[in-house]
Amino acid sequence: MVNADGNPENQPENLASFDWEEALRTGHNPLPVRAIQVETSSICNFRCGSCPLSLGDYDRPEKHMSTETLLKILDAFPTVEKMELQGIGEVFLNPCILDIIRAATDRGVQVHTFSNASKIERGMAYDIVRSGLGLINFSMDGADEPTFRKLRKGGTLKRYKRCVTNLIEARAALDSKTPTIGVMTVLSKLNYRQIPKMLAIAEELGVDTIIFTKINAAANPEIREILLGKEEREWIRSLPPYPGKLEVVWAYDAWTKKERMECYWPRHMTYVTVEGDVTPCCNYFDSRDLKLGNVFEQSGEEVWNGEAYRAFRRRLLSGDLPDKCRTC
Repeated sequence: MVNADGNPENQPENLASFDWEEALRTGHNPLPVRAIQVETSSICNFRCGSCPLSLGDYDRPEKHMSTETLLKILDAFPTVEKMELQGIGEVFLNPCILDIIRAATDRGVQVHTFSNASKIERGMAYDIVRSGLGLINFSMDGADEPTFRKLRKGGTLKRYKRCVTNLIEARAALDSKTPTIGVMTVLSKLNYRQIPKMLAIAEELGVDTIIFTKINAAANPEIREILLGKEEREWIRSLPPYPGKLEVVWAYDAWTKKERMECYWPRHMTYVTVEGDVTPCCNYFDSRDLKLGNVFEQSGEEVWNGEAYRAFRRRLLSGDLPDKCRTC
């Protein structure tokens, strides 16, 4: 399992014995890949400001991943215990997505995903519950229609509520404990004062958790002007303790340099694009920025401890942070 920032809650037992000084010198990581984030689609029906798809000149090819492709990725990393389906695309636009989830769960892999909650009709909701999906977080960045439409361009709050409700009702009708259903809210200067209303909406919907996280401006530097500042963070901290039943996760504070240097990604987790390219993390969703290998051309181990990956680890552990790590 991982927490709101993706950090593994249960570290591998042999982590304590890992010689990080040796890793700093060589970049070699003897620990296996425990978790993986897979982009099952590069196609989306939204154009959110923090996503590169909102940029008019973004020219990445549009593509869905097949079930066969997903199985090749799991073959490359057979030690994976948890898989997150996330990328720049909307997962439920992929016609193979339910087969992909079932293929992974059949191998004993926990599957988590994220969605903009625009495509989950009642029939799809029942299929999702039956697929074995373990967790899903639905993005909600506004507590009223104007704010929601501004920050989640292409969607409406009304449709969002209907799709989330469809899944809540399907889970109840099937008497299933899974998937865990959460709300993910990216806080900015445009919506942070709506936190109480977003908590109320999450309660009304009947979800299990709500996560308040921060904007990542790596994809679109133009949105840095709406990043939370000191004043906004102090206002959030001044809110009274939440008294309800929801599990509330606060993850809006920026990491320190030390935390960035100790990032869990190059230690335990990797990212694979829809083309099979491997990158250090979801910040490098476009492998043209940094490609560490390709699982259709190399084995997982050849990628995980190849020279490109080792060079990235050496740089990160030395404190020479790449730009995308500085803004994470």
